[in-house]
Order: sequence, then C-alpha cells, then structure tokens
Amino acid sequence: MADGDRALPLSERPRDWFFVFVFAFFAWSSFYSDAWHALGAIDDTTAIGRANLWYMRAAGDDFFVQHHSFAQLNTGISGFLYGPFYLVLVYAFVRGKEQIRLFALLYAAAMIHGFAEFMTWEYTLGFPPRHPLVFWAFNGPYGLVPLLLIVRMWKPNPFSARAATLSYSPAS
Repeated sequence: MADGDRALPLSERPRDWFFVFVFAFFAWSSFYSDAWHALGAIDDTTAIGRANLWYMRAAGDDFFVQHHSFAQLNTGISGFLYGPFYLVLVYAFVRGKEQIRLFALLYAAAMIHGFAEFMTWEYTLGFPPRHPLVFWAFNGPYGLVPLLLIVRMWKPNPFSARAATLSYSPAS
C-alpha cells in the first residue's frame, strides 16, 4: 500500500458484504453440491443428495444428471479447489487483505473460462436444460460474480481508503 493508505474495515465498505455473502454461499454450494457430484455421491439417502436431486429435476439439468465425465471433473475442481478458495476470499474481504487481489483476478479469469466451457458442454452435448429460467437462476451467478469481482479488484489496493474513495465516490 502507498503511504497513508490503510485497509478500511468492512463496516466502511458496505458493498463488500455482497461478496462476503456470495462467496460464503459459493463455498457451501461447492462443498455440498459439487464435491458430492464429483464423488458420484448424489442419491436419495441423504438430505444433501435429495437437495441435489431436487435441483436436477427443477432445472431439468440432464447434463448434470448424466454424470458426464467432464461435468464430474468440473464439479471436482469446484468442490475441492474453488470451495476452499471461497473461504479464503470471505476472510480476505472481511479483513481487507490486499494480498488477495492477484489471486482473486486469477480465480475470476479461471472461473469465467470454466463457466463458458461448462455452458458450451451443457448446451452442445444434446442436454440443454429443460427449464432454462430455473437453470440460469442457479447457475448464472457463477458467471456473473467473477465479472463483478474483476471490477472490484481491478485497482491496486482494493481495500484501502484511497481505492474506496476512487471506487465508491458519487458521480459529480
């Protein structure tokens, strides 16, 4: 950080609560949906398995139901790599840890690539979702939030007083 810059507490960065909540939810989703799917552990014997089956039926997500090897690889990456990283992002946003910037930008780029690739597979393997509004309500945030994160992390020292003034100042 430059001289005089300091990381603002989360209470002075109210828009960052969005990222805290979203990444906490993404961590939960990675652990309780994606990891289970990657391990082939989704069935009707557990509440988590039933919740995943409910999503598959509600969204008409036949690609997810088929347990295609690409989908399992992708959900494995989400469950076992992104899941823990979401917790790191939550911590960094709560504590204003500037060091997260590069890793957040790399994550966002990887996530956008993976999201685009996953959607391409979803729609081109003959398994487009039968209920697209439900499907996109569940899956769209995983493409949108990384874009928002890039915007949030674009300037150096995103949690400093100077960055907050530049980022959040009202238009004149």
